[in-house]
Amino acid sequence: MLVLLGTAMIVFMGFAFDLGRLYLNRAEVKTIANAMALAAAQNLIGTELSTTNAAAAARTAARSVDGKGNRYDFGGITLGEGTANLTSEVPEPSFYDNMAGATGEGDGGLGQQASGSAARFARIEARADAPLTFFALLLMASDRKVPVAAAAVAGVSGPVCSACGIEPIALAAPTVDDTVDFGFVRGTRYTFYYQCNGQPIPAPLGDATTRLQYLLLNRYDTDATTFNTEDTQLFRNGNNGIPASTNLTRACVTIGVPEQVWATATPRLCSQTAPNPSVQQFLCGLNNRFDTSLSDAACSAITDSSTLSGAPPVDTDLTDVEDYSAYAGRGRRVITVSIVDILSSSADMNVLGFRQFLVIPNPGVPNLSPTDGPGRFIATYIGNPAPLKQGRFGSCGVTSGPGKVVLHQ
Repeated sequence: MLVLLGTAMIVFMGFAFDLGRLYLNRAEVKTIANAMALAAAQNLIGTELSTTNAAAAARTAARSVDGKGNRYDFGGITLGEGTANLTSEVPEPSFYDNMAGATGEGDGGLGQQASGSAARFARIEARADAPLTFFALLLMASDRKVPVAAAAVAGVSGPVCSACGIEPIALAAPTVDDTVDFGFVRGTRYTFYYQCNGQPIPAPLGDATTRLQYLLLNRYDTDATTFNTEDTQLFRNGNNGIPASTNLTRACVTIGVPEQVWATATPRLCSQTAPNPSVQQFLCGLNNRFDTSLSDAACSAITDSSTLSGAPPVDTDLTDVEDYSAYAGRGRRVITVSIVDILSSSADMNVLGFRQFLVIPNPGVPNLSPTDGPGRFIATYIGNPAPLKQGRFGSCGVTSGPGKVVLHQ
């Protein structure tokens, strides 16, 4: 009996090992599918080439980087490479314009796939061969492997109440009661200029004849331990949006929460030709999305600008596009701004929502003009097609606005 029981125990232990290994492999393949879906969905920014960029990002997420990354079978096999006996596939994402179609929860299963600017959800179906040891003794698994598979769906969520990582720009809503576009016209180019007092009002740039005043919201993080100087933070906010912080009120802007102007960026007289240093430092960072050379002396003098200028890189499309859907970049030129009830350098500004613009090169110069006295640049209003880096939901009651990428399945 001891021999029989001992033999049976060894057999069951062997099968338990294989079963555990199968569950591990499936979990690892599921992790890869999740990573690919999230990477793909982050690139669904409402342009015709967004699905192409999303597919490339998904493939990158499936690869190992410097010996680390998404692998399966105890982290030993890269998806798509396999071994002499084991094969796996790097799937191409499929894209949909609604969540029910992407998850297959509708009456007809998976919905019709979408492409280009209509795509809002990415679906990944990954498959890989998992090796067997003891199960291989069974006739049904004589080839010593069994396939495991997983699916993942990620997409752009509904509008968030708190937007994190956005640009600290405030615009007054032309029409407060318009909860969709706040009175901005999609596809229209606007000349942004920093709010000033008196006359003359700064002239428009090029064909962007409609002018918009803006202010910088106070996002000076005095608790920062790195890049803690004010000029560095202004440059970094312009270059890549408000950075993460242990103080969430510094890193995020929330609908319904009052905001104040950046203390050193209070409006000046419109007749002054010298730029406000704080506004200039912010525009140096914004210009860095087009060019990392820091060719302007005022930009190169900013503390740590040489360290920050190369990360992240410039946009992949620097052209002057007429139609946002034809924009071929990865979203570096898309800025998300706060829409407020009224611009004020002395009173609270109530945040109504968030909307997005595509920054356009200034006419007559290579990119932008950080030394421009009125702090002008051109941007096309695009609504809210691009997902945010991060954000939080709440009870703010908004029905329109940018969302963030979330894993739905």
